[in-house]
Parts: sequence; structure tokens; C-alpha cells
Amino acid sequence: MLIFSGKRICILAISVCLIGIPLAQPATASVISTEQAIELDERQSRIDNISEIFARDAVHNTLVRFGVEPADAVARVDALTNAELLTLEQQLQSLPAGGTGIVEVVGIVAIVLIILELLHITNFFAEF
Repeated sequence: MLIFSGKRICILAISVCLIGIPLAQPATASVISTEQAIELDERQSRIDNISEIFARDAVHNTLVRFGVEPADAVARVDALTNAELLTLEQQLQSLPAGGTGIVEVVGIVAIVLIILELLHITNFFAEF
């Protein structure tokens, strides 16, 4: 009786394996060129750089304020083409790191007021 049970289990296991063979997907692999490998590496590097920028607190808070989940933004970055990634990375690098500070704003306003005063458009400094 014990032997009969062992045969049944063996037949059942073999049957399951034979039924499952057509369901297995064959593995496919191919050789890629050096240029393709470099492009893949550059793409991953760009995605990593953009993900690091999205991980910053200021960017994270801004995304949340605009109603975008940071995880969704990273998923969208992963779906971009190489040209779109390059454009996005260039735009992010061209942005000022800290924005316009108060010193720059005061300086620009002072220069504008001096130019307007020299052109006799305003009489701002006569009041002082």
C-alpha cells in the first residue's frame, strides 16, 4: 500500500511537470553593441541624476504641493525616451540652484531706480 502511494505521487509529479513544460517561456538573449551599452549606461545615469533631484526636500515639497506624488514622477521619468531625458536633465541643470535671492532683487531694483532717475523719468531720490 505504501509503494502504491509512492507511485501515485511520482506519476502526479511527472504529469504536473509535463503539463507545465509548454507554459515555460524560453530565455532569449542577444549580443548588444558597445554603443547600445553606452546608451543604456547613460540613460541609467540620467535617470539616477533626475531621481536624486526629485529626492531633495524642496523638490519633494513642490511636487506634493502641485499634487504630484514623487513616486509617480520617478515612474514617469523611467518611461521617458532618451531624447526627453536629455532635455529634462539639461533644463534641470540650467535652473538656478537657490533661486533669486533677496540681495539680487534689491540690487536689480536699485539699478532700475538709478537708471530711471538719471533719465529724469522719476524723482525718487529727491524725497530723501
